[in-house]
Amino acid sequence: MQRWGVSGRGTRMDGAVMRIAGLVLAAGLALSACTGANPDPEVSAGPTGDPTPTASASPSPSVPTKPERPEAMEREDAEGAAAAAEYFLSLYAYTKATGDTEEWDAMSHQTCGFCEMAKVHATEIAANQERYSGGGLSVDVTQMYLKDELTGIYPLDVRLSQAPFEIRDRAGERIESSDGEVLDRRVEMGRRGDKWIVVTVAPIPDGNS
Repeated sequence: MQRWGVSGRGTRMDGAVMRIAGLVLAAGLALSACTGANPDPEVSAGPTGDPTPTASASPSPSVPTKPERPEAMEREDAEGAAAAAEYFLSLYAYTKATGDTEEWDAMSHQTCGFCEMAKVHATEIAANQERYSGGGLSVDVTQMYLKDELTGIYPLDVRLSQAPFEIRDRAGERIESSDGEVLDRRVEMGRRGDKWIVVTVAPIPDGNS
């Protein structure tokens, strides 16, 4: 199955290449999830004095902290839309690393293709017992627009900076990685009752970038 970063691109490793590359630590990628048995385990004496190998416990990977909702999300204007967009995008790496899609789903409009793609990928990672690390998004709102009175949508332009990420399989072999990227995107925010939802995350239309 093809994997994706925030732009829909990623480097997938398979076959002999994957087996070789999986043994090499990816320099600069945060939160390496490589695991393995201790090649030189400690030996302790058993009850009869016979040497008995003592298993070395593998360290548990740290679980990302769920981002906090900003107070500005309570506003119903362009500032509130921008705060909600930043919060939603900050959930990207958390959702993929934990498989917890509840908050992501609650803020995703049914027509948002980017939202659905990220959810599907997060679900696959969890189902396959793979490990996603890195990939956090920092968001810089570069332009806010007036609300579209017909649809009630608040458009805004953002610059997304995605940190390097990697995915490792259940055996600890690296199967995908990215050095990170910077993208300009148009985000459209709407309201569902008294809550913000993400309608679109897509490339900025020609003539608006």
